[in-house]
Amino acid sequence: MKALVYHGPFQVAVEEVPEPKLEAETDAIVQVELAAICGSDLHIYHGKIAGVLPGTVLGHEFVGRIVEKGALVPFSLGERVVGSFQVACGDCPACRKGQYFACLKGGVYGFGLALGNLQGAQAQRVRVPFARHSLFPIGNLPAEEAILAGDILTTAYGGVRPFLAPGMSVAVVGSGPVGLMAQMVAHALGAGRVYAIDPEDARLEKAAALGSLPLNPKAEDPLARVRKETQGLGADLVVEAVGGDGEALKLALRLAGPGGIVSSLGVPTEEKLEYPWLSAFSRGLTLKSALANIPRWIEEVLALQRAGRLRGSFVFSHRLSLEEAPEGYRLFHERQATKVALVP
Repeated sequence: MKALVYHGPFQVAVEEVPEPKLEAETDAIVQVELAAICGSDLHIYHGKIAGVLPGTVLGHEFVGRIVEKGALVPFSLGERVVGSFQVACGDCPACRKGQYFACLKGGVYGFGLALGNLQGAQAQRVRVPFARHSLFPIGNLPAEEAILAGDILTTAYGGVRPFLAPGMSVAVVGSGPVGLMAQMVAHALGAGRVYAIDPEDARLEKAAALGSLPLNPKAEDPLARVRKETQGLGADLVVEAVGGDGEALKLALRLAGPGGIVSSLGVPTEEKLEYPWLSAFSRGLTLKSALANIPRWIEEVLALQRAGRLRGSFVFSHRLSLEEAPEGYRLFHERQATKVALVP
């Protein structure tokens, strides 16, 4: 079968690779209908994720149909499903507590040795371990909507839903795919003013279309503007949706008002960050940061998608064939794309 294979920093290619095979009674094989390139895939593309070896099939966002399954998989052959980017066994102590991101047997597709060494989903077919807990039926949902539930939309939902009360002010640092999803969720769940902070006008236009107030740090000081609009306090909830070297998180911590919550969703590429301990202590801030907990929240997200309350496919700027995946990575790297769909 054909798949997108990593060969080193900035080196990816579509090649013939071995077909995935069932390895356990809890496995399923999914024929991929649609895959996507995620912002965290770019960290691999840039060579910043240790343990991703040359030869790894990339990609962790997908929808498709089940074409093979083990005896313990409770789905039907041919059923349309979305895959959680996190594989979770459902039975270990972490899973029983609902902390699926910490599953002792799980992993992330296409993220190398540190996260399960699973082959990815930017391919014609993908093996899904622990399918009962890692696949979710989507019925007739459009593929470009359903695929968002498996990663970025549910990531955003889990970073907003537990902390948001109606009317709260929300600042979102970064209006890339996850940041836009976080803004959409905040609006849908009853936030007050939502501030969108990003240095790119094209992304801020999408934020404004959602009803957010766009703030470009190249044109104005977002901290001063947010404090002015909140009676000098700062935002009740700040969502950091960038990750990387931590500069976005530093800004997020400054934007939060007294008693505020900072929800960090971006994938970091640095091990350490200088934390403003005294300032956070004196303002009573709470910092929540963890790998997204997709299986915990995905059923709520799918229900809201089916009801038409969450529609996020606007985030896709490009729809390419799998053969064109290297071009998709180039476009994403050069910030000419907000989200890239791949059709095997």
